[in-house]
Amino acid sequence: MFYTAAGLESHKGGYRGYLMYKDDGGKWRKRSKVLDAKGKAEAKRELSVWRAEMENQAEIDAKRGRSATTAAKRPVPDYVDAFIASLEERHAVEASTVKGYRATAKFIREAFAGVAVEGLTPEQVRDWEAELTGRGLSSSTVGKCHRLLKQVMADAVNMRVIDRNPVDPVKPPKRTKVKKGINALDTEGRARVLASLGDMELTPVTVAARVALYTGLREGEICALQWRDVDLEARTLWVRRAIGEGVGGCYEKDTKTDRARDVALPEALTSLLGDWRRAQLVAFAEAGATLDGSSYVLGDAVGFMNPRTLGRGWATLAKALGVRGTEGRVPTFHDLRHTWATMYLAAGGDVKTAASNLGHANVAMTLNTYASADPNAKREAARLTEVAMTRRPAEILKLTGTEG
Repeated sequence: MFYTAAGLESHKGGYRGYLMYKDDGGKWRKRSKVLDAKGKAEAKRELSVWRAEMENQAEIDAKRGRSATTAAKRPVPDYVDAFIASLEERHAVEASTVKGYRATAKFIREAFAGVAVEGLTPEQVRDWEAELTGRGLSSSTVGKCHRLLKQVMADAVNMRVIDRNPVDPVKPPKRTKVKKGINALDTEGRARVLASLGDMELTPVTVAARVALYTGLREGEICALQWRDVDLEARTLWVRRAIGEGVGGCYEKDTKTDRARDVALPEALTSLLGDWRRAQLVAFAEAGATLDGSSYVLGDAVGFMNPRTLGRGWATLAKALGVRGTEGRVPTFHDLRHTWATMYLAAGGDVKTAASNLGHANVAMTLNTYASADPNAKREAARLTEVAMTRRPAEILKLTGTEG
């Protein structure tokens, strides 16, 4: 029993209950509570109930303390593994994120196998990150290690395993990695792909590729489209959800910005989707199923198409077509989204509309990603630079159309 004594005392015409206990140093302490009782008998009953509640809470706190003490003595890598497993079990993050965490955790495991959670110090963390950098790891990789360990230790603080996060005082490394450029298709490549797709049989992959090229939607959003989201008469589709991937497989989730958005359909894509819908009606009927509003545009009678399956199907097709993006790489399905954005903006499209179609949270994100991605615009900039360096001011004004 935690509270070794209890009693009543007078308080402003009523009663106040108190409980006695010894602290960790062996000193007697007192807890008190004003009781809402009209008489002494009722006050005794309230005191009894309060004492039972406090004893129960003390037992819970003791168990938590023992659990925290045990966790504090666990090796850091074990605590990291348990943290990642918890995220996975609770579906708190995407499966791809869990995979990335596990890949990063190996660096923590090799460095802190003999260090308890309660024994980890900022100096050890700083030396570890310096050692990783000295081994030639990129600032991006070291940064991932830093962020994962900081997140895990923050969890330990929240769970009262440790009092302070030993990673907090350590500054993460500055990122020096040069970001890869946008690997969009140029005008010629886009025309070539569209021409090739037009000669092919309608399949989920060939249909999805044209949806991406004409709208800029993400592959998970295209896979989540249902026929009730597509209004062929109004030439509009609604992006209301996406397909994500978790531990147990794929599932429906909200869009990246948690907001639905409408996208206008070009005439060519509207016609294509009409043909595809008619083909699906036949396929569903042959399977003994009915195509309705809840049916997935790319799916079958069973359900939606897995975005990974779509990505792999497009990769095979892109290699067969022999196309390359502006960065010289075989374009991924996501690069088709980049292609739409660069083409639309290069043609003078409105940035706010581009951001809306792409599902970006704000215009700044669109500008930061695509402001200088169009290779044709870069070539035009080079031409104008050459003009500026070799012509007289009056000639430049005439060539650029800015002559007053």
